[in-house]
Order: sequence, then structure tokens, then C-alpha cells
Amino acid sequence: MISIIVPAYNEENGIRKTVERVKKVKFFEKSEIIVVDDGSRDNTHKEAKRVRGIRILKHSVNKGKAAALETGFAAAKGDVLATIDADCTYPPEALPKMLSMVRRGNADLVLGSRFYNRKRGLGVLAGTAKKILDAALGRTNEDHTNFYGNAIFSSLITVLTNKRITDGSTGLRVFRKKILDKVKIKSRGLDWEVEMTTRAVHCGFGVVEIPIDYYPRVGSTKLKILKDGVRFFVGIVRGRFF
Repeated sequence: MISIIVPAYNEENGIRKTVERVKKVKFFEKSEIIVVDDGSRDNTHKEAKRVRGIRILKHSVNKGKAAALETGFAAAKGDVLATIDADCTYPPEALPKMLSMVRRGNADLVLGSRFYNRKRGLGVLAGTAKKILDAALGRTNEDHTNFYGNAIFSSLITVLTNKRITDGSTGLRVFRKKILDKVKIKSRGLDWEVEMTTRAVHCGFGVVEIPIDYYPRVGSTKLKILKDGVRFFVGIVRGRFF
């Protein structure tokens, strides 16, 4: 059985669309969807309740994405877990293929990568840095910061683990539940994903990426560039060395 965990904090505009899209996915085994409302102050809980056939858990106060995920994991009945963000950015249609790779023993952790087929090299890194700087200085209306920042942190994971990772912070992932006991993730915020990815590689688990599409976010981002950037860096280093 696969359990799909959807952490949500103030995602009233995206939660229902996300969950309804997940519900339409055809799995080859039993599945369940668990929404964890992480103390939302908007109508996230109300919108989630409009979707039938799912489980909804709720934190009385906001505890952070890591806590929301852990609440979902603890309640999950499946031996395989999946995570997907509630902002309509990731394609749940990729989940059956990711699940199949885990079931066939091809991987312990499968990441849906937004960067897998993109070009590599110093030119890409230079272009990435420029786009981030332009966004920070308000010289563009495009939101490159989150997208390209993830590419830079994935490059750091690659260097520290000696395994090419193109999207270490992706919110779309499928993995065996039992690996959580081995990786022992310490991050409490949005850096949860990068630490998990780094620890999984470092601990010797099979980590595989598949290319996915990525869509514009519904609602406002929770990412704080400088603060979360530092957390991402610390999470990666912690996942490799501590």
C-alpha cells in the first residue's frame, strides 16, 4: 500500500485542486491520501474537507513542514510513502512510475526532478546565479529564486556525496517507509527534503531521479530566500557529516 502525504499551510487556493488531481491517479495497488493541515489560518482545512475519501489531520498551531510530514508518516498505513506539495506545482501523474521503481527494487527513494534533463556546466551555474541576483534586486518579474536556488543546493549535494543529484529539494518523492528510521532527519523546516536526500545517499540507499514537469505555484510562497538558504546549506552539511 502507498500512502500519499500532502502537508499544507495556508494553501486554501491549491489544496483542493492538488488532492483532487492525486485522487484521479490510477495506482496498481491500494492507496490512501493524508492531508496534514499545519495550523493554517485560512480556509485550507475547509477546502480539504470538500474532497471525499481522504484523511485529514490538523495541527492546532503551525509547527513547520517537517512536523507536518512526520505527522502524516506516523499515521500512514502504507509501507511505501509519497509526498507532494499542496500548491499545484508537481504532477501526481508521475507517482505510479515512481512507485513501480520502488516496488521493483530499482530504488529506495525516487525523486521527481525539475532539472533532470537540463544542461550542465559552469555556464548554467553562472546563468542561475544571475537570475537569482536579478530576482533579489527586483530586475525581473519572473520568480527564478526558488527554482534555480534549488539547482545550486543540489550541486552541493552532488559534490558532498559524489552522486549526481539534480533536484535534492523536490517536494515530489516516493520511498520505503523503513528508511526513515535509518536516515534520522533533524531538520525542522523547508530544509527537510535536502537533508533527507543527502542522508539517504550517504547511508547507501538507492536514490534515483526521474524528470517531471513543474507548474506555476498557486498561492504565495513560504520560502524566505536568505533565512531558508542558510537552512538548506546547514541541512545538507548535517545530512552528510552529522
